[in-house]
Amino acid sequence: MEAKNYTQVLIDGKIYTLGGSEDEGYLQKTASYVNEKKAQMRKVPGYTKQNADYQTVMMELNLADDYFKAVERAGGMERQKKELEKETYSLKHELVSSQMKLEAVLKDLEERQRELEKLSRRCAQLEGELKEVRQQTDRGQREREAAASRVQIRATEEITKTLEVEQTEMSDTQDETLQTKDSIEQGAEKEVLPETACTLEGTEAAEEELAQKALQAARKAAGRKGGRR
Repeated sequence: MEAKNYTQVLIDGKIYTLGGSEDEGYLQKTASYVNEKKAQMRKVPGYTKQNADYQTVMMELNLADDYFKAVERAGGMERQKKELEKETYSLKHELVSSQMKLEAVLKDLEERQRELEKLSRRCAQLEGELKEVRQQTDRGQREREAAASRVQIRATEEITKTLEVEQTEMSDTQDETLQTKDSIEQGAEKEVLPETACTLEGTEAAEEELAQKALQAARKAAGRKGGRR
């Protein structure tokens, strides 16, 4: 059993000894409440003119009224407390859900940041490779242009030489043709001069023979030209 605390209190001008499990301060507070209530009741018109029983009943009714109002306020506060607890739980749940969503967003953001950094490094690498390829392409283009220029120069020199050779061969061929023609004409003159009384048929035979020899000489010259090429 709990030990009782005893204390003397002053109620309506009289000293009473109160005992209870509460501490002395609580007992004094209770006595002060009763004194305040009596003082309020005395202010009610006609209260002091009533007999003691009536005053006691009125006092008890007012105390009961205060009690029920206090209980009602306590019930309202309890309901408010439960509603607040419910709202607090809902807010906590929303807070936890928001924190989870925030953590997911932050995690996704970190992953995207890592991917962005990876892509940035890859872009830098590709830019370096592209720059190197462009440099190699430029070098290759310059080398091709230089090679093409050298080939063109050599081709020009070869064509010039070939033209010079062909001109020389054509000159030689023309000289040989002229010499052959002169020789044929001289031979024909030698054959014709002693025979002043030849017939028309002999003249035609000599001209045909002369044409055949000229044709043979031209073929030989063309054969030598083709062989030199």
